[in-house]
Amino acid sequence: MPQTGQKTQLAWDTNILFDLAGEDQFTQDFRRFFQAHGFEVFLPPTVSAELAFSVDRSDERKRSLARKALSGIVKWGLIACPMKPVWEDIAVRFSERLRERGLLPPDEKHDGEILAETSLMGVPVLVTRDGHLLDIDETSLVVAFQEADLVPVQTVHPRRFMQAAQRFLNL
Repeated sequence: MPQTGQKTQLAWDTNILFDLAGEDQFTQDFRRFFQAHGFEVFLPPTVSAELAFSVDRSDERKRSLARKALSGIVKWGLIACPMKPVWEDIAVRFSERLRERGLLPPDEKHDGEILAETSLMGVPVLVTRDGHLLDIDETSLVVAFQEADLVPVQTVHPRRFMQAAQRFLNL
């Protein structure tokens, strides 16, 4: 499990794993860049569950990508976090709260759960290409995290995050 004060940590949303499994060059470079700079990459439990679901209930292309993503987790140096029993209730309630407040669409249950799990893991940043997550009003999201007694999580797009990191590291 993530520990505060150790390596810098990121969590990845499911869409990033699909990109990696699809051999997207940017995503491969992104993973290598951040791991080379000492970042640990964590997968919230719902991300692993979404991949497993896709293996069973998607079209052939998505099933293939999901299988490749699941089998590549260790090879890519990613850390899949197991679900702790108390997390599930917290994540479900947090997701419901976000959807009730209109911060996420009604059918985006897993997005809210992934945010809560990322917070519960102690990871400060969730990397995603999901517009629903990236478009949430930051102030409203921070308030929702605080009201749920969760540490806020910043959602970032991989390309913008890579550009910012390269500027910060003067590359």
